[in-house]
Amino acid sequence: MRLPTLLAAVLVLLVSAAVLAQDTPADPVQEELEALLAEHEHSELGYPEAYRAFLPRFEKFAKDHRGTEPEVRATLWLIQQAWWLREGNSMDKVNEAAMPLAEDLLKRHPNSPQLDLLVEYKYNFSKEQRDLLFNRLLEISHEPRVKAAAHFGLAQASPARDADGAPNPHFAALTTEFANVKWRETTYGAIASAYLNPLSPADLAQGKPAPEIEGIDHNGKPMKLSDYRGKVVLLDFWGDW
Repeated sequence: MRLPTLLAAVLVLLVSAAVLAQDTPADPVQEELEALLAEHEHSELGYPEAYRAFLPRFEKFAKDHRGTEPEVRATLWLIQQAWWLREGNSMDKVNEAAMPLAEDLLKRHPNSPQLDLLVEYKYNFSKEQRDLLFNRLLEISHEPRVKAAAHFGLAQASPARDADGAPNPHFAALTTEFANVKWRETTYGAIASAYLNPLSPADLAQGKPAPEIEGIDHNGKPMKLSDYRGKVVLLDFWGDW
């Protein structure tokens, strides 16, 4: 095939692919879910009030789309938001609401890639419930990110190392088999390594140079704390719980 003919053929293929991509219909169920999630996120109601207001809508969505991945996400919303059922220091109602929903997901959607969120929403389960759920995830899931999340959830329930210095088996799994599985802007291997190799109090003493911190800046580019040596730096440590 002559070069001009080859280039023309490639151009036709690229155009055809672009047309096919444009013609691929959007998933209306997924779009409905995303709109519902966005509406809740931008609601001006207080958190408990928003939960009560949106609860029947998410329940209806999950019922209407049973057996789909959007149903899984809607049910995970129900589990996450069950937090607002707590009464003072009592989590009984939260646990009672969240656990049956989680067990049903594991039964009907054992290989959903979204089940890692059960570990992220672990605060809505008792310790006994967490142990049961996370061990079950390890048994049934084929998804590396779900299994990695389950290992992480179980790892946090025990010391990072035993009396002889051997790593917790779940952290060990995260530094080997699941080391490259991503979690947000990092990996489970990096997280496990941080738990297994904490800085000593002497390294954090007042007057000592700040330990190196590596991450991603607001533009998505790699950065290191040492890049700003000699400048005034404000470190803001926060959580999203």
